[in-house]
Amino acid sequence: MKKILSILITLVVISGGSALAQENIISLTYSMAAPAGNTADFTGDASFRGGTFDYRHFINPNMSVGFSAGFQRFYEHKGFTTQPIGDGHISGQNYTYINEIPLMATYHYYFGLEGGVRPYVGGGIGAAHFEYSDQIGSVAWVDKQWHFKVAPEVGVLVPIGRTTYFHSNVKYNYAFEANSIPSQSYWSLNIGFAFDL
Repeated sequence: MKKILSILITLVVISGGSALAQENIISLTYSMAAPAGNTADFTGDASFRGGTFDYRHFINPNMSVGFSAGFQRFYEHKGFTTQPIGDGHISGQNYTYINEIPLMATYHYYFGLEGGVRPYVGGGIGAAHFEYSDQIGSVAWVDKQWHFKVAPEVGVLVPIGRTTYFHSNVKYNYAFEANSIPSQSYWSLNIGFAFDL
């Protein structure tokens, strides 16, 4: 985390050039997430291990298309557990994990003027790879599955330099049921920086 923050701060300091019309931007954000629905049933604790990379191409001053990729890890320690297995039982400390890697095509609509504060609405549509792990003692049950995913969002870009922006957004992430694995959902708060290319 310290290395990521150091890289982001360095990029903010060295970014320069004259203020030009936005054509392409990249964004790096740190992601915090609160599980909902089936995700909360499996791993109920908030996640502080996540990040997102975004690329956006402006097709006009108020609209962009692009893609995003990221990572989110959920984890919960559920304490000592005993579960039946075969003709016996297994006992031990119970840990559950969900690791997600989303790959999304994105669209955003921006308010405000270029060079100023730019609130926006939009979202992504694509696929997300989920890995589910339920561990008791040294025994783990693991499932892996690709899900179709949508992620509407609201956010804001705030200029803090000639080609640099503070970037924050809130997303609702929803992955549809796939191969008998139920749908997954969570809210995420993303904070970081964006840069003109």
